[in-house]
Amino acid sequence: MRSVNLWRWRAVAVVAIAMMVAWAPGWTRAQAALWTEPGGVTREDPDLIRLNQAMIRLAKSLRPAVVQIGVSGEKGGEQELPQDHPPVPPGERPRVGSGIILTADGFILTNQHVIEQAGEIEVQLMDDRKFPATVVGKDARTDLALLKVDASGLPVLPLGDSDKLEVGELVLAIGNPFGLEHSVSLGIVSRKGRALGSAGTFTDYIQTDASVNPGNSGGPLLNLRGEVIGINTAVIPNRQVAFAIPINLAKSLLPELQARGRIAWGFLGVSIQDVTQELAKAMGVPEAKGALVNNVLAGQPAEAAGMKRGDIILQFDGKVIANVRALQRAVSFTAVGKQVEIQIFRGGKLETLTVKVGEAAMAERRAAAAPARRDLGMTVEELDAEKVKRFKLREGEEGLVVSDVAKGGPASSAGIRAGDLIREVNRREVRSLEGYRSALRRDEGEVDLFLLQRGQSHIYVAVKPKT
Repeated sequence: MRSVNLWRWRAVAVVAIAMMVAWAPGWTRAQAALWTEPGGVTREDPDLIRLNQAMIRLAKSLRPAVVQIGVSGEKGGEQELPQDHPPVPPGERPRVGSGIILTADGFILTNQHVIEQAGEIEVQLMDDRKFPATVVGKDARTDLALLKVDASGLPVLPLGDSDKLEVGELVLAIGNPFGLEHSVSLGIVSRKGRALGSAGTFTDYIQTDASVNPGNSGGPLLNLRGEVIGINTAVIPNRQVAFAIPINLAKSLLPELQARGRIAWGFLGVSIQDVTQELAKAMGVPEAKGALVNNVLAGQPAEAAGMKRGDIILQFDGKVIANVRALQRAVSFTAVGKQVEIQIFRGGKLETLTVKVGEAAMAERRAAAAPARRDLGMTVEELDAEKVKRFKLREGEEGLVVSDVAKGGPASSAGIRAGDLIREVNRREVRSLEGYRSALRRDEGEVDLFLLQRGQSHIYVAVKPKT
């Protein structure tokens, strides 16, 4: 027992000594600090300080006009959420995106893929106010959508001129990455006019190294004047490379989206490919320029104008056609119903055709309304940035991809897999859904021959449809 008491007295003595030292005059915790407080050693650059303060003011003024867009009850893919995000019941996980307030009375610009197949759309402001939103118009080809909320007095962002943007220019991205509201990141313009996605797209994207992640889609890319110069829309995961739709493209389409709810794109009705040096030499063309017609769709404007497979389109409505994308852009932005002249190279000489431009949406609706002639048990889609990411394909890959294969169906039995790229159908090169449908066999029971690309390999596969 005495031994226990002795240790107890020793402990009391140690505590008492520690308290006396702590209360001793002149002793403070600050004397034990392991860092240096700001003072004479601070290296202050006035220019950097002014830039820093300007960036702070800019971000503070811009963030209120960027909204978070929540989508629920939708059939599409789910938005990736942070690991520590509260659990969401299966089937109720929301998709989150961003948007730009255009007008004080509630018009909002975002990406079409953010609200695609949405059941309900909710817009949340920076001050936490929430509004149900309706879709005024949308366009899948450019991935743009115009929403409307019933509100007034909202903060807005001015739309700048993306044509004046310079490579190396500082830009800000504002949005809701992974649902983290109103995040701001800084970067530069890495490149202008970047081509992405399938051969059916023509948007020349702005490439930036500003941090953009899932949830930033539909949010603004801004210059240091506080002007929107792009709409963030795509990203290469884990590569700090992001892409934005130039705001000038959106500005040219917004009035039609508001008035009609959709865009009436011009349509020619051909499948085309670029003219390589080898093709130019083989076909007797002086230069490797233009768009080579590899298929003319039945019943479409090009066929009515007398266009044939093997024609090389050199001019469209007075515009010189350098490549496939140039023709796609020229045709798409031509008014539906307009009569235009097309200069072609055929059989060693130049000829001129006159064509009445059709509407792409009408052609697509006719194709969709046509009875299903062949059941191959697979879904074929044109490539875009999302599918390139989903199937881990090479950046910039173009053409058609098998996005789904029905178990036990003809395609599955033939060995076709989701993610396979379709290069040829019945020995015809196909680069669009129209070309794909046109190349399939006409008669019931006939076998279709596919040339597929799987990784670096090419394989032929024969598929017999269900009868």
